[in-house]
Amino acid sequence: MLNQLVIRKLVNLMSVYVAKSNPALMQIQQLLLQMQQAMVAGKWLQVQDCDRQISTLVQQIKQGAEHHELKVELQLVKQRYQALLQLAKRQQQMLEQKMQRFQDNKTAVVAYQLTTEALMEMKS
Repeated sequence: MLNQLVIRKLVNLMSVYVAKSNPALMQIQQLLLQMQQAMVAGKWLQVQDCDRQISTLVQQIKQGAEHHELKVELQLVKQRYQALLQLAKRQQQMLEQKMQRFQDNKTAVVAYQLTTEALMEMKS
């Protein structure tokens, strides 16, 4: 549920005119959406691929003649990208918590097994 709220907020960050103003910006917008969906789905290799493509497109725009005209649009891209980084950080923290719970449970299960085995041997 939290991820759905974050997704809606992120989608709303990018205004429609950004996509219409430049084909590369339109492609970046699409890649940001794909990156966001990949994060939510835990497809980190896809996130990495989208990130690389976005970086390449941003560099192309910055080297282009219309770079100064697209300053506002690039700032919006940067804001959305930063919001995605925050989402990735939250996803990472949740994954770390799950891994820690798994490790804690595994330790408890092993301790229980050892105790049970020791009790069985004492009864024998």
